[in-house]
Amino acid sequence: MSFEKSETSPVVQTTHGKVQGTRLKGLYDNEFYVFDGIPYAAPPLGSLRFKEPKELQPWTGTRDCSKPASKCLQLASLTKMVEGSEDCLYLNITVKTLQSEKPLPLMVYIHGGQFLRGDASRQTWGPDYFMEENVIHVSIGYRSGPFGFLSFADPSLDIPGNAALKDIIMALRWIKANATNFNGDPDNITIFGHSSGSVLVHMLLASPQAEGLFHKAILMAGFFMELNPLPHLEFRLAKRLGYEGNNVDSQVLEFLLKADPQLLVSGDVFSPEEKAEGINLSFKPTVEKYATPNAVLLAEPKEMLRNSWSNRIPIILGANTDEGLLSIVGFKTDPSVLQGFRENPEKVLPFGLKITCNSAEKREMGLKMLEYFCQANGKQLSLYHFDAIKDIFTHHTFHSLYRMIQSRLAYAQAPTYFYRFDFDSPDFNLYRNRFWGKEQRGVNHVDELGYIYVIPDTFKLDKSRPEFTTICRMVSMFVHFAATSDPNSPLTKPLVDWKPVSSGPARMVLNIGEQLEFISHNMPKLELYDQLLEQAGVSLI
Repeated sequence: MSFEKSETSPVVQTTHGKVQGTRLKGLYDNEFYVFDGIPYAAPPLGSLRFKEPKELQPWTGTRDCSKPASKCLQLASLTKMVEGSEDCLYLNITVKTLQSEKPLPLMVYIHGGQFLRGDASRQTWGPDYFMEENVIHVSIGYRSGPFGFLSFADPSLDIPGNAALKDIIMALRWIKANATNFNGDPDNITIFGHSSGSVLVHMLLASPQAEGLFHKAILMAGFFMELNPLPHLEFRLAKRLGYEGNNVDSQVLEFLLKADPQLLVSGDVFSPEEKAEGINLSFKPTVEKYATPNAVLLAEPKEMLRNSWSNRIPIILGANTDEGLLSIVGFKTDPSVLQGFRENPEKVLPFGLKITCNSAEKREMGLKMLEYFCQANGKQLSLYHFDAIKDIFTHHTFHSLYRMIQSRLAYAQAPTYFYRFDFDSPDFNLYRNRFWGKEQRGVNHVDELGYIYVIPDTFKLDKSRPEFTTICRMVSMFVHFAATSDPNSPLTKPLVDWKPVSSGPARMVLNIGEQLEFISHNMPKLELYDQLLEQAGVSLI
C-alpha cells in the first residue's frame, strides 16, 4: 500500500507522482476520502486540440487533489453560458478506506450530456451513497462537443475522430495501473454510464481497444447500434464561425485550430430542416475513416459487437418508465412544441431513421407512427395526445435497449441483467421536477441518478421514506454486481430473484418501484420499429 497516513489529507503515490486528497463527510454523515482533479493525460491544448490524448509527464512534489478540476469546455444547457476549460483531462477518486483486508472493486462513471456537455465532479454527481458500501468510485472528465468528436478523413491531419473515447481509454489504463495504490483491485473494474455516457460505454464494449480495461458494465438509458453521422459537421462549424473557404479538410482544420474555443462550443451547426425534424445530436462517436494504432471504432457498433471480447463479460442495462417526458418538455405550456409535431410528423421518428431516409420516406413513416400511437394524423394532434407522444419517445429508448438485448442473446456468453426504473416520487424525481414542476408525475430521463448520486437538487431524506429505501437498494445491487458479477445483493436477494435475460417470448425485467418485482415487460408497439427499420434497410443486430 503506497499511501502516507493522515486522517484528513492522505497522500498516495501514483505512477505519475504523489497526490494529496482530503477527508469529507457525506449527506448522511458517513466519512470517506476524495482525490479530485488527478491528471491522466497531457492537457489537449494548442496543436493537440482535437487530437487523441498524449501521455502525461510525471510531476515532482505532491499535487493538491482536494478540489475538483474544471469541467470540459461547454455551453451550459440552462444558462447558455460557456463554462469549463479545454484543459480537462482529469479524474476523481472517492474511497471509503485506503486499507482493508482485501482490495475493493472499482466503479468508474462516465457522465452524460448529449456528447456536448457534462461534469465528472462530485459537485454534480456526489458519490456519497456509494461510500456506504465497500467500493471505490471513480469519475472521468473527457472532452465533449467538437473537442471530443471532431473528425477529418484526410489521414495526414491525424484527427480520425473519437478523441473523447480515446480520453476515456487512457483514463481506464491509468485507473488499472493505479488501482492498488488506492486500495483497489485492478482486476475488478466496472464501468457505468448514463444517457450519452451509457452510449460511450456501449462503444467501449464494441471496441477491441478497451479489452481488459474493465470487467463488467452498466448501461443506463443510452444505446447506439449505428452511429448515423450528420454530414460535413466540421465544415458547417467553421462556416458558422466565419470561414469563407471550401470544404477542404486541411483548410477547415487550420481555421478551427485558430478559432476562439468559446465560440467552438457555441456554434450552431444544424440546418433549419434538421431543427424542424428535431435533430439535436451533432458531434458524437463516429466510425473512423481510416485505421490507426489507437482506432476505437472501425465499423458500426452492431457489427463489432458480433465478435467482441465484451460478449464474455456480464452487463446490466435499463431505462426509466417515462424516458420520453424529457423529449417533449413544454408540450403543455408552449404552443410551438405541439405545432412542431403537427407540421413535421417526422419529428417523432428515432434519430437513425431521420438520418437514413429521404424527406418523403420520413414524412410517411412519421405519419404512420402518429397513427399507430395516437390514432390521429399530424394535423389532428392536440394536448389530448400528450401521453401517446411521450410514449413514442419512451419507445425510442426501449427499442434501442431491446436491440442491445437481442445482440447479447445472439452473441454473448455472459449474463445480461435488465431493469426498469419505475419509482414515481412526488418530490424526489429531481429532473422531472426541474423540467416539469410538481404537477407532472412520471419517471423522467435522468430521474434514476437522484437515487444513486447526490445531485444539486438533492435533499436529505427521512430514512423511513421509500425513496431512501430505494437508494439503498439501487446502490447495493450496483455495487454487489461490481464486486461479484451478480446484482442480487444481501439487501435485495430476500425480496426478489433478479435473473439474467433469456431467449423466449416473454422479456422479463426487474421493476424498481416502491417494491422490487421481477415481472414480464411487454411493449408490443416496438414491432412497428422493427418494421420501419426493415423498410429503411437497417438490420436489427
